[in-house]
Amino acid sequence: MTKLKLQQNPNMNCRNQIFLFCVVLVLTLNFKLNFFNSTSFFDHFQYDGESLVVGRLVLSERDGIFSHAGFLGRALPSSETVNPYWYQYEAYQNAHNFKDYEAYYTQSAFHAFVYGLFCLVTGLSGDVALDYFKWWVSFFTAAIFTLFLAWVQRRFGWAAALFTLVTICFSQWVTAFGRNLFWVLGAFYVPFVAALWHLEKYDARVKRPLRVTFWLMFSAMLLKCLLNGFEFITTTLVMAVTPWVFYAVAERWSWRKFVQRAAVASAGALTATIAALALLAVQLSAVMGSLGAGFQYILFSFGKRAHGSSENFDPIFQQSLDSSLWDVLSTYWNSYAFYIAHWFDSPLWQMMTRFSFGFFVIVFAVVSYVVFSSKRIRQFPAFRRQQVALTVMLWVSLLAPLSWFVIFKGHSYLHAHMNPIVWHMPFMLLGAALAVRKESNGLK
Repeated sequence: MTKLKLQQNPNMNCRNQIFLFCVVLVLTLNFKLNFFNSTSFFDHFQYDGESLVVGRLVLSERDGIFSHAGFLGRALPSSETVNPYWYQYEAYQNAHNFKDYEAYYTQSAFHAFVYGLFCLVTGLSGDVALDYFKWWVSFFTAAIFTLFLAWVQRRFGWAAALFTLVTICFSQWVTAFGRNLFWVLGAFYVPFVAALWHLEKYDARVKRPLRVTFWLMFSAMLLKCLLNGFEFITTTLVMAVTPWVFYAVAERWSWRKFVQRAAVASAGALTATIAALALLAVQLSAVMGSLGAGFQYILFSFGKRAHGSSENFDPIFQQSLDSSLWDVLSTYWNSYAFYIAHWFDSPLWQMMTRFSFGFFVIVFAVVSYVVFSSKRIRQFPAFRRQQVALTVMLWVSLLAPLSWFVIFKGHSYLHAHMNPIVWHMPFMLLGAALAVRKESNGLK
């Protein structure tokens, strides 16, 4: 079996290290500070979701990090006129007393436990602690994206890596999510990036590749579930397996080898998800009285986000469950991937500086056609094989966002203000890497 080889220049190690350092720095600043002003809704984006983490810190500070089984939630203000989201920040900063705690039971909240433990050890609290955690999350997310960009640079060259970096920096969705303490955006990409580098550097060297694959994907997916629960779980599962598609094409695997390895990778990721669900059920049993009640709540939570019977839920969920799938898909097709209209006063420039995800689907389709049909690319067989592999991976990755829009239609209907992020898991990233080509990419 012929293996695709990349020429490695030892003299480029220093340049690569400088590149990676600069990328981490730039992305960290952008995620924490909206450094490039790529989003107009940065300051208050998902403060309602993040308030669940802050509310947990409020409770941990008063009752301990193990109180109420460690679940996220909100301290309830005494007055109904007070904004319950902003109140969490005020209560944490000013040590407000509160009577009741409204818990959020759909994730184990390991990240909030880590935040609370850090505060317990260091004595930090209030805005100082929150700002520190946002820097940490920004750096973690930047590091994960940098590892992806390092893979792009290794496989497709500097131009592809730099262009992909630019698209990340100017994505309003990636930037807005990048520092959020609830979402911990980088966690979604951990299984995907771990798989890329495992297949790139280690898979051919290990003695028991299937066993290593299983435990790698199990560990990476379990970490994701512990850090941000089951948010966008189908998207993450599909994204995690796409690297095997790329290497199957690039390295000319047999169908049997591909199916076997992809199946083991999927099994590892799914087993981790099931283990995380079991852990959540045990955690729920501590507050609901029994393990059965914990599993029952998990099923209820799944139903209201997916395709449950609308009559079993509150009116707000009834509308989402009864919504048309076509309406949901068209909403996300027309959502803006890049929107910097707030930079300009001119209506013409405002119109020219917003691009929908549907527009990029069409652009990537044209680029894919060029990859398969270009006579110039055919002059570089090894490079073309890589491009074909990336193209196949790109279109398989489209199943990742579609899985969320379709399976979790109810959630997607209600959360069009944030769910466009799944387009970047990893469809938009791969499309950006594919859009820049340099045939002399050091391949032989």
